Amino acid sequence: MSGQPGYQRGDRIALDYTADPHTRLQPGDEGTVISYDPRHGQLNVRWDSGSTLAMLLADGDRVRLITPAPEQPGPQGDEP
Repeated sequence: MSGQPGYQRGDRIALDYTADPHTRLQPGDEGTVISYDPRHGQLNVRWDSGSTLAMLLADGDRVRLITPAPEQPGPQGDEP
């Protein structure tokens, strides 16, 4: 989806809006991105509350980035 920011594993996000009537998540709830599928606009999140509800960004769910994922060491590992 054009206009959607990219997300990566480990990003910390907060919920702004979801129309899912079956969730107890509320705006402001925070979680950690597990994976992101930009083709389908699906953001898989491990919410701090224990929920693993996926956000469907293509269907109107909205989240905001709080903290980007920490940078991971390259394939060589730590520098000497």
